[in-house]
Order: sequence, then structure tokens, then C-alpha cells
Amino acid sequence: MAVTRFLLASCVSLALVPRPAAPPPASAVAWRDSVRAFAEAHLQHTAWGPAHARRDYEVTVWLAREEKVPVDTDALYAAAYLHDMGGLPPYALPGVDHGDRSIQLVDTLLNAWGFPMEKSPLVKEIIDHHQYYRPPDTLRIAALFRDADILDFMGAIDVARIISLTTRERLAPDLNHAVQVIRKQMTDMPALLQSATARKEGQRRVAEMRAFLDALALESDSLSDL
Repeated sequence: MAVTRFLLASCVSLALVPRPAAPPPASAVAWRDSVRAFAEAHLQHTAWGPAHARRDYEVTVWLAREEKVPVDTDALYAAAYLHDMGGLPPYALPGVDHGDRSIQLVDTLLNAWGFPMEKSPLVKEIIDHHQYYRPPDTLRIAALFRDADILDFMGAIDVARIISLTTRERLAPDLNHAVQVIRKQMTDMPALLQSATARKEGQRRVAEMRAFLDALALESDSLSDL
């Protein structure tokens, strides 16, 4: 009887052990390699390049897990690496929003790389509403991707990204303007977050930004000597 109970308990314990996720099929690995290689070769940028894409992907997966939202990781991966493509040369067009331009471009690229094109509409929907200045999509995974993108405009990572743009982008022609952008993002971005998990993370990142600005003020005569 004791043996029976032990065996039953062992079966229950084994059932509770998390099983590792099955590796993606070789075809998925191939097109993901192509997406990443393209981004590394052609979409380099200190604020909107492949590192930003990777963070957006990983943070969205984390938010989805916390919020118990199912994720199509194929569509999410493609959208993460290509969502800002339309804002970077030579792909940007004057007067066309970078998200709209990315949507115009993705099908040709994804098809050439062997992406499962039945998922292309989801890729484009995720891209379509990722911008903080557009309302969130009703599709939850798209809303979470927008949250992840907004979170990258917050915290220590945002400070690094914005400072990296100084003298290179119109929003930060000098260090003083860059600091103003960081302060505005610290104030404006939290209210744009949708999910409870993102809002909680946003609070932590606001504290990081405030600590940076307070320290900078102490070391620059209240920001007058930048």
C-alpha cells in the first residue's frame, strides 16, 4: 500500500514539473535568423534598432505571461524586429508615419524569408497600433506590445536612448533638450500604459528617471550648466 501511495505521489510530482518548451521547427529558426540578420545589417540605430526590437519582444512575452494572454511568438517576433523599419533610412518616406510605412514593407520581406504568411495580418496589426500617440488596439497582444514599446521610453534605458540621440535627432539638438524630453516622458508615458503589469513596471521606471534627473540637477547647478 505504501509503495502504491509513493508511486501515485511520484506521478503527481512529475506532472507538476514544468516541461521545457519544444524548440521551434527548423523552418521557424531559418526565417527568424533572416529577420534578425536583416535588422542587424540594415536597421542599426541607438534608439530604434535591433536592441530595442529585442527588448520589445522579450518584454511583451513577459507581459503576456503575467497577464495570461496567449502569444503567437512568430507574429510577435516579426513585428518586434520590423515595427520601426519605416522610420529609418532608406525605408522612411516623408509625410508617412513610420508604422504605416513598416506595414507597407513587411510582406515582401517576410515572404522572401519563408515566414508563414497566414500570420502576416497579425504582424501588421501589432505594428499598426504600437505607437504611444495612437490609441491601443483592442487585440490584447497588440496592446501589450504597445505597452512594451512605451516601457522602452521609460526608466534607465530611456535615459540612455534619448541621450544617444543628442545632436543627431531634431527632438534632442543638445543635451538640455534631451533632458527636457526625458522629463516629459517621465510625466506623460505612465498614463498611456494599459495593462496592470506594465503600469506596475512603469512606476519602477519612473523612479529610475526621477533619480537620474535629481542627481543630474545636483551636479549641473539645477540643470543650468549642461
